[in-house]
Amino acid sequence: MKLLRISLIRVVAALITGVLLLKYHEDVLKALTIAMGVMFIIAGIVSLGGWVNTRRRKADMPVSADGQENADDNQPMFPVAGLGSLLLGLILAFTRSDDYLTWAMYLLGAVLVLGALSMIMNIMSARKIESLGVWMWLPPIAIIVASVSAMFRGLVPPDVCTTILGITALVYAVVELVCSVIFSNIRRRFEKTLPAN
Repeated sequence: MKLLRISLIRVVAALITGVLLLKYHEDVLKALTIAMGVMFIIAGIVSLGGWVNTRRRKADMPVSADGQENADDNQPMFPVAGLGSLLLGLILAFTRSDDYLTWAMYLLGAVLVLGALSMIMNIMSARKIESLGVWMWLPPIAIIVASVSAMFRGLVPPDVCTTILGITALVYAVVELVCSVIFSNIRRRFEKTLPAN
């Protein structure tokens, strides 16, 4: 349930970012830098803190009696998106550069790519427990393609870049929410199959 709450923070941050990018484009983007930075810092800290806490609890759990489970197999995946959120938040919160828009597109695109890669790692992890359809792979791959294309700012006008990133952030928020619910349900079903201690 904690992982679902962490995902909800990322969903809210992505939704707010997407809506602001679509509504204000580059005109207000610079003024929103600090607010966006704080949101990403909070999401990153919560995600990394949850990972450390879960890792600590998993490390304290005994290995199964048959000895076939390795303790490292029980460790949670490193939250790549959380680290990306934290780094982006720090940069956004403390920057005062006039060239903000130039590199902000790269950073926002990079965070969306990291988020999509995190989804792919979660899909790979969930597939070890339960069979998943091919459709699960399509949204993260589409997010990566859209984010990378928006980062090539020289190829398209700035308004188009912000629109692409805004739509991609909204899509990421929806996909993150759906995937979090699916992964949480898979984890819950798997935990019910484990023998009670």
